[in-house]
Amino acid sequence: MGLETVCRVRLNNEVSEGKAHCGDGELEFRGDFKVRWKWSELTSVSEEDGVLLAVRGGDKAEFHLGDAAAKWAHAIRNPKSRLDKLGLKPGQAYACWGEFDDSFASECAERAGSQAEEAPFDIVFVHLHTRDDLSKVSVARDRIQSNGAVWAVWAKGRKELNENDVRAYALANGLVDVKVASFSSMFSSLKLVIPVSKRQA
Repeated sequence: MGLETVCRVRLNNEVSEGKAHCGDGELEFRGDFKVRWKWSELTSVSEEDGVLLAVRGGDKAEFHLGDAAAKWAHAIRNPKSRLDKLGLKPGQAYACWGEFDDSFASECAERAGSQAEEAPFDIVFVHLHTRDDLSKVSVARDRIQSNGAVWAVWAKGRKELNENDVRAYALANGLVDVKVASFSSMFSSLKLVIPVSKRQA
């Protein structure tokens, strides 16, 4: 997820039209050449007259974005925290099911206090290892508020479970996916919610 558009990019002395993306800590471009730079690697970021200028080491890339250039520059300079991306707010009732690292537990506690002991929850984070774990998503669905969310989290790049598996299971079990987010360098996540038409009044 993030900001995405078709635009013209100049990388050093090369120019190409293609698709650019800005999100999850990376600035990307796919055209006659490719750019995939982490925000943390950028030497500088600036915007002027609709052009986003990103510098990494000795390489300079100009993204001709028009009115969107300022928004992209702001996103890179002010990256959202993990919990901002996941939408956990102070005062919300949440639960973490499965194995999450200590840093995530600390982030959640600092943002919203201790985990709620009883349903209904505003958000349930579910860590999945294999397809056999997908049934936990159904259990979580029955424990959230009608306008709540289930965040399914799984390891990137593994054959045992991938985004398509999670999405297909969710659709078959009364949930729809509305957002993808990079949970960390090792894990992906998918936000699942109850369709509006099926929510209780």
